[in-house]
Amino acid sequence: MVVFYLLLLVNICSIIAENELQFVSYNASLQTMRVHRNGDEAFDAIVVDEEQNQIIIGAKNAITRLSLDDFHVRERFVWESQVDDANICRNQVKLVNECENYIRVLALRPRDRSLLVCGTNAYHPICTWRRSDSLSTLVSNENLISGDGKSPFNSHYTAVYHLIETGEFYSATNNEPVFGIQDSLIQRSFSQTKQLRTQQHDSNWLKNPYFVRILSIKQYIYTFFREIALEHLSCGTNIYSRVARICKYDDGTMKYSDTFRSFSKLRIQCSKKSSNEVTSFDFNELQSISFDPSSNLIYAAFNLPKHGLVGSAICVYTVEELENMFKSPFLIQKSNESFWLPHPAKQETESCDASGLKDESMTPLGPVLRSGVLQPSFNALVLDNIHIGHLLVDQLNGITVLFVITLDGLWLRKYSLLSDQTLCLLEQIDLKPPMISIENWKINKAEMIAKTKEIVITTHTSVLKIPVARCDRLKTNEICSASMDPYCTWDNSRQRCVFSKISSLVTSSENFKCPNLDIISNGGWTSWSNWFACEQETGEKCQCRTRTCTQAKGRLNATLCQGQRIEMSQCEIHGGWSSWSAWSSCPQVCGKFLRSRTRTCTNPSPRNHGRVCIGLEREEDWCPEIICSSDSSRLSVWSEWSQCSKSCGGGIQKRTRTCLVDNEKCHECLQETRPCNQHSCPVEQAILWSNWTQIRSNDEMSSDDIKMESRTRFVCSMMVNQTVLHIKSDQTMFRVCDNERNDCQEKESLGQWSQWSDWGECYPSCGTAGSVQTRRRQCMDNQCFGKEVEKRDCSICPSHPKSNWSCWSDWSQCSACNSFQFYSTKYRTRLCLTNSCAGLSREERACSCPFISPFFDQYRFTLIQTLFTSLISFLFGCLLSLSVCALYKRRYSSSKSYQRNFAEYLRESTSNSSSSPRTAIDSDTFTTLSNHNQTTMKFRSFDSSGYFKDIPSRKLNLYMNPRDIPPSPPQPTLKRTSIMSSMKTNLDADDL
Repeated sequence: MVVFYLLLLVNICSIIAENELQFVSYNASLQTMRVHRNGDEAFDAIVVDEEQNQIIIGAKNAITRLSLDDFHVRERFVWESQVDDANICRNQVKLVNECENYIRVLALRPRDRSLLVCGTNAYHPICTWRRSDSLSTLVSNENLISGDGKSPFNSHYTAVYHLIETGEFYSATNNEPVFGIQDSLIQRSFSQTKQLRTQQHDSNWLKNPYFVRILSIKQYIYTFFREIALEHLSCGTNIYSRVARICKYDDGTMKYSDTFRSFSKLRIQCSKKSSNEVTSFDFNELQSISFDPSSNLIYAAFNLPKHGLVGSAICVYTVEELENMFKSPFLIQKSNESFWLPHPAKQETESCDASGLKDESMTPLGPVLRSGVLQPSFNALVLDNIHIGHLLVDQLNGITVLFVITLDGLWLRKYSLLSDQTLCLLEQIDLKPPMISIENWKINKAEMIAKTKEIVITTHTSVLKIPVARCDRLKTNEICSASMDPYCTWDNSRQRCVFSKISSLVTSSENFKCPNLDIISNGGWTSWSNWFACEQETGEKCQCRTRTCTQAKGRLNATLCQGQRIEMSQCEIHGGWSSWSAWSSCPQVCGKFLRSRTRTCTNPSPRNHGRVCIGLEREEDWCPEIICSSDSSRLSVWSEWSQCSKSCGGGIQKRTRTCLVDNEKCHECLQETRPCNQHSCPVEQAILWSNWTQIRSNDEMSSDDIKMESRTRFVCSMMVNQTVLHIKSDQTMFRVCDNERNDCQEKESLGQWSQWSDWGECYPSCGTAGSVQTRRRQCMDNQCFGKEVEKRDCSICPSHPKSNWSCWSDWSQCSACNSFQFYSTKYRTRLCLTNSCAGLSREERACSCPFISPFFDQYRFTLIQTLFTSLISFLFGCLLSLSVCALYKRRYSSSKSYQRNFAEYLRESTSNSSSSPRTAIDSDTFTTLSNHNQTTMKFRSFDSSGYFKDIPSRKLNLYMNPRDIPPSPPQPTLKRTSIMSSMKTNLDADDL
């Protein structure tokens, strides 16, 4: 199997390398493809309404109307599940995602252009009739309709349907309620007589069917499907393709029955005969049906089982042969183990007309399977290495074109069918976007638009509209003709290959051939390179690929290299604002109101990571004021706006109105202002340089005799129509010249010096002739102009000392002391020797005053003071000792009383528990228990005062921890403690 897929991959790659024009990548197809994405999911049902130039698409919880031309959204109607049905579904269905309303049926009624819409509605299908030009509008006299038999319960099941000209709706689907058995059926609804369906739960009628399509041909309804073959069960389970037929005028088997009377089915076969013409290879699984009413041909696509070989086939059937097969006899089975044999009874010819079936006794409640097998009218068209998902057919001037979409949704192949039943591959288009994985990609439905020659495809996340041809890629007349594309023709006036609905090829398919790959592949260009990132001249990022021109094999015609050498795709498109909409209408009532207008970022819309628009999406302004009739007699109309006060730079306009009634005061605003001419005024500027000015004197120069000069640039600006002149300096230039100013060097700066240091001491000494002082600085940049060291003469010393104050005086005595005062102040002073001194000339400090006796005077003790202090200390010590002895005697007597009471308590407890074999000393410290049949048991515990007390109880669980018991007083008689006092004890009085 691995080798098979490798060979398949090599085959596809060789086709692409051999013919670049036949292979169209997804990026290249985007140039002509239209893609619709709006955030919806599960796009499925399609209705092409060419009369109203629109396409209607069904999705999850939404229906969308798209323009047939530019694919823009005309209307999006949201139709969600009903709340009650959704709640029931969430409680009963494990897959919560199924509890939504998936739109699976869209059918247009021809007589009034009404649209039938059916959705799953959270496992409770419902239908409505809506206007096709306004999806939100229900058709009058139409209410909600049950969707049973019209739409599947589960969104993963298929539903095929057909709404005929009379308004009757034929549908085939699988019903799977939340509770119940799966019910597959074919049903007729909206009939003038009554609603009919296939026999319920009868495997002879339908056995696990997969419905493909319903066709209305003449007076019959044909349903194509595949199912498990009952006639083949004796040889194992197998899948057969079927077609079932129902008469449009069927009125049921009985008066009150809802079962079809004309239902019958037969097998469809599509086989490839082997070389010996004896055996054949059957393609059993029907996948897609396409009907060409002009030729009465039915094109059917079949696949091999997915778990087997990969291959498909297309078989063509005539309507005439189909009708003949339904004249074959029924197959019957005597028992479940018997073979299926033709019915022995002779059958009368069945008629189907408006008067009803001729033989009312023919009720196929028994046999419904006919013995005939529908064989293809032509040889099977076998396609290796693919599984077909959808098949579309188009006729153009006698030429049949087949469009095949693979089952995985990766490719769209265009074939031409030759007269000898040969398929010619014209194009292969990549459908899957590169950013989506294969697991998340699936084609749900595909429809051909006959008017515009386009194909509409629905996927899970998008809707695609693809043209049937890309003629612009065929650059020369020779290549255009060699491609044999029936939709492309060479326009001599424009010298290009153009799309045409009328083929320039011969109408006779006998002379029609497959494309000439030699001419196409050797057209002068090399193959395109891989896509790479590039930028446009304006800076937008794109994906580009290139190719080079070479001479064709065996040709000298260099004109074959026509077209672009560089191809760009997925370019960034920055968003642009659309024009402002018209102002919203103002209410025609008196007073002031606001009006608004909007714009959108759609000119163009940002794409491929382009920038979004910046600015306001909405503007508001005052509506023209309407004066009420009661005020019109009192107020005049507004005057015209006055001339703007400024021609630029922001001015003001005014308008006024007057009060027309003198004896009545007007409270309304009589004057209004508004800004005007907000644009900036033009500015006139003049630039002037000042003269060079020396910035240092000669005596400050170094020995190099250089001069430093500077000049400043002044910018003079004044707005037009204004008299205010603005002058500012914005630049200063420096130059360094010699003394003659012959050699000058201009600099933007003179370097950054540090601050000068302080002047040093006079050297050799102050007052000595020739003594100097020195100070220094450092250059902070690479180069500084000027002196690093400065000196000055200091032969004359300063006339006053460094300090201007005299020395401090001694502290004064404490002042203002009396007999009742403990503290006072003392002070000291100094004199200022110059005119100005910094600091205080007087300082104060606290000091102690003398007390009653010299006892406390400056903390000095005499002999008398020492003796007096010792006597007082001795008396205090004696008093403290007497107090301690009295307290100790009282505590000792209390302890003796406590020990006596505790000993009496122990003796009493020991006498009450005489039955215990242990003494008080040997017994448990915590419990003393009596016999169960005797007096009430007592348990010892501690009360709040710390003593033991008796606790009568019938049943008691005690969990005691020794750490929780307060310490007991010393007991000389208690020698040891029971081992239970160190454990948690669970005591049950009844058990003891």
